[in-house]
Amino acid sequence: MAGIGTPGRGCAWHLAALFAALSVAATPCAFASNLFNAYVGAAYARSSLRAKDSDPLPFGGGGPLSGFSRSDSGYQLSLGVRGFDLLGAEVDYFDLGSGGISNAHTLAGSAGAVTGASLGQKGEAAFAVLYLPVPVVDLYIKAGVDRITSDLSAHFTPQGLCVLTACIPESLSLHANTSGLALGAGVQWKIGAWGIRAEYERFTALGENPDMVDIGVTWTIL
Repeated sequence: MAGIGTPGRGCAWHLAALFAALSVAATPCAFASNLFNAYVGAAYARSSLRAKDSDPLPFGGGGPLSGFSRSDSGYQLSLGVRGFDLLGAEVDYFDLGSGGISNAHTLAGSAGAVTGASLGQKGEAAFAVLYLPVPVVDLYIKAGVDRITSDLSAHFTPQGLCVLTACIPESLSLHANTSGLALGAGVQWKIGAWGIRAEYERFTALGENPDMVDIGVTWTIL
């Protein structure tokens, strides 16, 4: 099956422009001390990858590569600013992981079965961040847009009437770049310039919602 996708360069520029706008909005004063409170971060993630084929043809039942999910380990890298006490902006690069899905998947209507599937997802997201006014720790929520690359492949074995009486497996693949809504929430403990962070993030990709729970560290640059 031919891959599908949307232009990647345009999405990347849109994310960059959004982050630049959010950064300006998060700056309280051009001459203030700790102008941006810029920080970098890295985190280990436990993720749930999800993807489906939106094309119902040629086998019916929602597409031969439909409704697959797997749990995996991944990581996230972050760059952000916190200009006001309660407002900030952040861009993330994340890899949700990849790997095989061993369980066979039978299509609706017994059109056939999908085996040996492999799923991988990674991408970028830009967020506006709202910090809640609570003492001791930083509680925050964030909302923005994501751009996710999904790679899904499998072997499809038709059932029933087959060409020349032989049901020959067919290799299928789906490569897609999609954009959508991204949401998150987390908590952070600050120790000087360092922070320990735990958060949950939910993305949009191919009509599904992959998500992840991560724990990591941040370091305030200036």
